[in-house]
Amino acid sequence: MAYFDIKDYETVADRIVRFYKKYPDGRIITKKENSEQDYFLMKAAVYSSGADLEKNLPIATGWADESAGTSLVNKTSPLENCETSAIGRALANAGFSVSKQRASAEEMAKVASRGVK
Repeated sequence: MAYFDIKDYETVADRIVRFYKKYPDGRIITKKENSEQDYFLMKAAVYSSGADLEKNLPIATGWADESAGTSLVNKTSPLENCETSAIGRALANAGFSVSKQRASAEEMAKVASRGVK
């Protein structure tokens, strides 16, 4: 069984703050990539500026998927949870993570809720 310390992981909110500090004109764009009602596939793209967005030149992308009702948060907010995870992945792919761990604190909390230590 894998063991981890949640304190070793950064929140997506912290990654967003650092992103906008480095790229004040940056953009984070998300899009739901499927049409199912109870399954969510989300893509996030991060751009260093509005000009890069216009040229469709993201510095990184990230993907996430969630199914409604599979966890406490997914009983009420699966779309929002999926979007946050995709943003966290995109920012990690752009180099916004405090350690070699790409997963966010939110993702690791989900793992912990499923009984993995």
